[in-house]
Amino acid sequence: MAARRNPGSRHGGRVNRIQGTAFLLCMQSLVAVASTSEPAPATATATATATAEAVSVYVVGTRDPDWKTYRAFLAGMDVFTTEHSHAPDAALRFLLTPRQPGLSYQGLTLRIATDERSIAVPVATDGSFTLPYDQAAADAGAELLLNRKRELFRWRPSIRSPGVEANARRLGDLRLECAVRWAVEQADFPGFVRVVARALGGACQSARVKVDFVSEQAIRDVHLVDGARREALPRQSIEQAGHVFLPPLHDASWSDDTVLEFDYESAGQ
Repeated sequence: MAARRNPGSRHGGRVNRIQGTAFLLCMQSLVAVASTSEPAPATATATATATAEAVSVYVVGTRDPDWKTYRAFLAGMDVFTTEHSHAPDAALRFLLTPRQPGLSYQGLTLRIATDERSIAVPVATDGSFTLPYDQAAADAGAELLLNRKRELFRWRPSIRSPGVEANARRLGDLRLECAVRWAVEQADFPGFVRVVARALGGACQSARVKVDFVSEQAIRDVHLVDGARREALPRQSIEQAGHVFLPPLHDASWSDDTVLEFDYESAGQ
């Protein structure tokens, strides 16, 4: 079976933006807000593309866009604790993923660094790691430092309940991942995006906010299964040649125990 090309290289900047910033915000009400808001601050760039019914906003920080302060990660860890009921049996790990094909995790090290301290963070062979909770380090302005150039890797939370098949994801896990991602990243979004997201009920709770998740394998179909209920995920919720899917995080009719079952494209198709 032939190896499929890395989706970041296959689909270029579009997928890189998704993985780097985590969120695609598609909101009808944002059209007016975006057209009247003040320009984004110098530390971030907002690009809006309007259609007849919605506007898509990508937010890309100009200073190490895929990396945040240690304090930002602590915010995500706090949210994981407060919203752990979405995935009570899961632990919070973070995952480093290469931005270029062929990059190795061998020899990769990560540390939490301040002017006075350096705390080693072990990185597993699959690129995953956990962070200690150290408020003093956060208050001292700690940074997460790799021994590689930061632009070579991106991060994301990885929350997986035990017992879920390899070709499936649990909806509660995805809801909690979204909450952690938003907590870590929201400080880098322009103020008007944060205001609109809150007005719509939250970035992970509104039907009018689309949250993208990236699949390394191209997806043909996705079915949601919750007990005896089984429905196909709408085709419009699978994008970028199957490498992006939009789960119904906001839809309370699907319980946290709902499982998304993925049917992947065969190599060469």
